[in-house]
Amino acid sequence: MITLTPAERDIHRALSTRAREADPAKPLEACLTYKELGLLIDPEGGNSGMSRPPFRTLFPALGNVSRYEVEHGRPMLSALVVNQDSRVPGPGFVELAQQLQVPVGDPDTYWDEELREVVRFWSAQDPVLLLDAAVDRLMAELDAIRTAVQRLGGA
Repeated sequence: MITLTPAERDIHRALSTRAREADPAKPLEACLTYKELGLLIDPEGGNSGMSRPPFRTLFPALGNVSRYEVEHGRPMLSALVVNQDSRVPGPGFVELAQQLQVPVGDPDTYWDEELREVVRFWSAQDPVLLLDAAVDRLMAELDAIRTAVQRLGGA
């Protein structure tokens, strides 16, 4: 299981708050740039890897936040963070989803779908959804363990 560092918890808090306050009908308005996020969590610029290009510490931290979310059965919060010029995330976003074995489908439309799902999930502000996502993930893991044990017993 992923444990978030203090900086990663700050990123999670900033992104989940942003998604919670977003309008599900306008998910693109919830997006912020890598620099905006870096300055939000490090306003003094003390950690230059968080708040200034090339964001050497921000990118891995965002990846861990997304790993944490997927482990808990939730959409990838890093969908909210985009490149300043292109207004889409970098290629690492889809690559991470694929590494985490998230069903990507069409890589060209995956980010749009995940962004909408992030905003829908968090803006619902439903504690049952949060709990259900974690329980669903746990049940899937238990099912996988049960299947593995059954295979061992039958071998």
